[in-house]
Amino acid sequence: MISEGCLVKSKSIRGTVGAIIPYNERTCAITAGHVIRYGSGAVGTKVVVDGYESMVIRLLNDFDLALIAVPSEHATLSTIGRASFGPAELVTYERRIACRVIDTGKNLNRFAFPCGNMPMPGDSGAPIIQKDEVIGLLSSVLYNNCTGLGISSEVFGNPLRLR
Repeated sequence: MISEGCLVKSKSIRGTVGAIIPYNERTCAITAGHVIRYGSGAVGTKVVVDGYESMVIRLLNDFDLALIAVPSEHATLSTIGRASFGPAELVTYERRIACRVIDTGKNLNRFAFPCGNMPMPGDSGAPIIQKDEVIGLLSSVLYNNCTGLGISSEVFGNPLRLR
């Protein structure tokens, strides 16, 4: 079943599904847009999401987001929440990493990770979960201070911002 944390492959580039949302009467997986772009993809590109052939239907470059139409009968919609300061968890197809929300905003959230257990390439787009809700998607990691930036759920959880 396709859900947050599943593997996304765009040619040889790997990323992670951050959330499953309804979008324009479709069921869509969201991941970091750079996963698609670095995989030489664009709107209309076929990608593989958790083993299912899927298609990129929208790239939101201002937010580093990609929307991928997935088969609705094989997907579970995500519960979207709002970030609050405190403990959270990054979830990928391979592992879970405890983290803390240290800053929140309308577009970006900032997270602190244990310096010995940082997200790696392939974790881009991974959901940040807090109280069983997706509150952000990992976009970049700053290894020099063990933090990461993520797209806020206030972007992808609000249909008006995805126009």
